Amino acid sequence: MAGTREQIDVFLKRCDDLVRSGFIIADTRISDILKSIVSADALYAFFKSVTRGYDYESAKRRAMQYVPAGSSRKELLFPEDPAERLAFTFFLLAEIDAKSIDLSSFLQEYFYADGSLYGSFYAFCNRVIKPFRNAVKTMFRGGAEAEAEKLDAVRAAGALAPAIAAEREKVYGSSLSDGVKVDALLLLNAAENSISDPETLAGVLVGYLSFARGAGFGVDTVAKFSEALARIKETL
Repeated sequence: MAGTREQIDVFLKRCDDLVRSGFIIADTRISDILKSIVSADALYAFFKSVTRGYDYESAKRRAMQYVPAGSSRKELLFPEDPAERLAFTFFLLAEIDAKSIDLSSFLQEYFYADGSLYGSFYAFCNRVIKPFRNAVKTMFRGGAEAEAEKLDAVRAAGALAPAIAAEREKVYGSSLSDGVKVDALLLLNAAENSISDPETLAGVLVGYLSFARGAGFGVDTVAKFSEALARIKETL
């Protein structure tokens, strides 16, 4: 059986084949991508992990209802969290492969370019297939063990988003002075902007926890930050 490196190489080649193929045989090429995942131990385990518990139906409803401001056409709105985006793309390709989504109609509705299927397919490859390919390549660059650690870090970081939003509301409603509130919000904004970069986020969390203790804001208000920081540090 092929090793992890060879398995990843096959997956990358299947993605490249789809990009080069054009719309006419896109269905076959998408099926080939999914087969390269299912037949590879490392990729199969990875996607089993990343899709476990993922609410694709809810994510799909949000993604397919998005209309950018100033536009009359829908666009596909991908999850911001890297792990969720991988899960979403995997399920999306599986639906296309199963014919639950008609590829031609889907391209025209969400990837409308110049009115041609060629232009829509080109946009689809740029926004869906290439990022999907590159994300998997990046995840596996350091080997299976490093990939698993990165995934854990990404998940721990992504799960912190609601806690950051809640903490921001607590700061707004607190009795802290305006100057201290501004400092706290700057740190929280930096944390939110670092969700996709666990190492940077860890540094910001260290700073915020130190700030909260110094400001006497209460350790109980940032318990989730401490837990997330501990999880992220274990993977760095």
